[in-house]
Amino acid sequence: MQIALVLLAIYGTTTTNTLRIDQCGENALGMQNGDIADSQITASSSFDKQSVGPQNARLHSELASGAWCPKPQINSKSYEFLQVTLNDTFLITSVETQGRYGNGTGREFASHYMIDYLRPGSQWIRYKNRTGHVYMDGNFDTTTPVIRVLDPPIVASRIRFVPSSKNTRTVCMRAEIHGCKHEGVTYYSTVPDGSRLDTLDFKDSMFEDSQIYTESGIKRGLGLLTDGFVAQASPFEKNQMNNSWIGWNRDTTDGRITILFEFEEVHNFTDVVLATFGNRIDGIDVIFSQDGKTFPLFSQISSSERQSLNNTSRRYDFRVPLHNRAGRKVRISIKFSSDWMFLTEVHFTSAANLTLLSEKIPPPSSAATQQLLVVCGIIFLTIFACVAYCVSVCLKRRQKNKSVDSNVKKDLIITHMGNKPTCHVFPSNGKLSNGHYEVANDILYARSQKSTLLSVSSKSTFSCRAIPPTWTDFNFPPPPEGREEHTYSQPVSPENSSNGSYKSVRKIQALKKYPSSALLIGKAIGEGKFTMIKECIIFGGLKCAHKSTKEEDCVHGTRALGDEIACLLQCGRHPRIVELFGVDESYNLLLEHVEYGCIRNFWMASEAPLDTEFLVRICKDIYSAMAYLESIRIVHGHFTPNNILMDGEFHAKVCSPRGPSHHAQLRYSAPESIVNNEFTHKSDAWAVATTVYEMAYQCRQRPYEELTNEQIVDNACALLDHQPNAVVPLMPTVFNYEILQLLTRCFRVDQLERPTFERLVKPFQD
Repeated sequence: MQIALVLLAIYGTTTTNTLRIDQCGENALGMQNGDIADSQITASSSFDKQSVGPQNARLHSELASGAWCPKPQINSKSYEFLQVTLNDTFLITSVETQGRYGNGTGREFASHYMIDYLRPGSQWIRYKNRTGHVYMDGNFDTTTPVIRVLDPPIVASRIRFVPSSKNTRTVCMRAEIHGCKHEGVTYYSTVPDGSRLDTLDFKDSMFEDSQIYTESGIKRGLGLLTDGFVAQASPFEKNQMNNSWIGWNRDTTDGRITILFEFEEVHNFTDVVLATFGNRIDGIDVIFSQDGKTFPLFSQISSSERQSLNNTSRRYDFRVPLHNRAGRKVRISIKFSSDWMFLTEVHFTSAANLTLLSEKIPPPSSAATQQLLVVCGIIFLTIFACVAYCVSVCLKRRQKNKSVDSNVKKDLIITHMGNKPTCHVFPSNGKLSNGHYEVANDILYARSQKSTLLSVSSKSTFSCRAIPPTWTDFNFPPPPEGREEHTYSQPVSPENSSNGSYKSVRKIQALKKYPSSALLIGKAIGEGKFTMIKECIIFGGLKCAHKSTKEEDCVHGTRALGDEIACLLQCGRHPRIVELFGVDESYNLLLEHVEYGCIRNFWMASEAPLDTEFLVRICKDIYSAMAYLESIRIVHGHFTPNNILMDGEFHAKVCSPRGPSHHAQLRYSAPESIVNNEFTHKSDAWAVATTVYEMAYQCRQRPYEELTNEQIVDNACALLDHQPNAVVPLMPTVFNYEILQLLTRCFRVDQLERPTFERLVKPFQD
């Protein structure tokens, strides 16, 4: 057991001044200059997202209509906010606001506002200043920037500006944030809390209302010990009472206190300074934890103060060298024998780029350095040779595959006539279109495509014409209601069944165009919000699905089809993703024809009870497809049961990946997608899990069945705010424990806690 006993007392003429704020300065964090991206600026609502959306809330900028304006008017009970998500945890020392000038047309500004903030591990915290007030004085006109110093400063990774007004009025805001990156304490807790005796109250009056606690029930947060202000006067002076010092009385604490400090990352500490008031500290024990759970005894450092001839109380700094001890949590235990023990600030100093070892390693000699360089050179050459060999093997295999595929395409074309596959062999003339090819049992053949494709965008027809926004406009488009999509199916027969299997190969293929004269377009089989699906036969007998916009000049439909083409081209051919055959002259899609249509219609037509084995197989197909999309970095963006199609072998295929620019229905969307318009692979994981939830009920129970669209949006906001009344779908216990736990994790609010599709597919494959 190594315990370093350091007997010293460091005090005298030098005292600790403001420990962090002077070093931080008043650096703008990037609202004005663009260092903070538009994607980092969000809002609870906007009157019009383009003209007065949150991306326009940049100080000294006249973007669009000149500011962010919330949709409703503001009063004292409103909770509308402008949110800025920072890339790291920052010490925010001041904020600056402006109203909406709008090149002379604006009349709106916020006369008062509040600030909410959070950092990793916390919930949203309402800011209060040193005097206990929560309302900040804002602007008095639309042009003059007003800066407010935050005393105490804020440690946060997200911050919200919440405008408020005694009288109902329209409010608009621009903002800037000042501060610097924070690498200090993120939480601390004291046992016991400060003492209160009669009229003397020395509890931590500045401690934030974090609502988070240690395992033993002690409140965690930041307060007087880390607020950057170091008091110099006696704590018993009237103007110092309750706002500068935390005090512990010996009779109520038995002369022992413990303070636990927490950091985001492991630090190598050189010393800790306690800005204190009293006559003597009997002893201090400092112990460290690198994993945040265990505090090994060998890391402990003990220190005591020399006996002084002067026993009068005084303000002084007590410094304890920490000898580059490493830790993410630091626990300080203090013993004192005087009547009172006071602290106004605790400051840690950590050294950069120090080894985690407590003993110094002697520098290598010159001979040892030469040997090390030789070894490193040999390792580098070995790695380089291995990489060169692997590259050459891959190039040879690719060249071989190309030659085989070329030979196949020269001599074979597969067509499909009705329900009976027909094979025709043609000589190579360079003008024949290519099919889907594979080698099996020494015979070159291709599987013809057979089945129904349904649109998955929506179920009703919406006009593509632009409508001027009003105050009652909904920020996130609600799921449309209307007539059901039409579906059709074909009977199962041996002729249209195949026992072959595709290889999962990512192949970016050229976009093939078919002239209108080569297409025989039939009846409508499905429709989306802006698109229409029809039966189609390509000249030669290949059956497909023809997907086009409902109106020729529909911008939204054209954009959706364009994004879908780009995604499917990048996908290439995959057995569990609907294939793109090509386009016609108007760039309408010619897609694989999937026989039994969407899973929802398939299950609604079935009267048999749920077959868990069949459900697991469908989930395996879905997650295989989504894992492939994740591997090639394609976000599906709007996954619902309508995106799952059943082929003739009763396997599932995923259709219509379009990327992050196309909204899904509210009931299947992750909370960050609804509130912040964020679409990622993690939001896809939420949407697919919600779809699995519906399939577990055989598509007879929708997610959030009891909630309206407006309530779903409110619930998404509550989830992001970590409110206890927020709800998520409860997955039925039809799966085994491992699968059930993974699916449940898909509904975590923190996106990083949701599993990847690569992880999700494994238990289904097993």
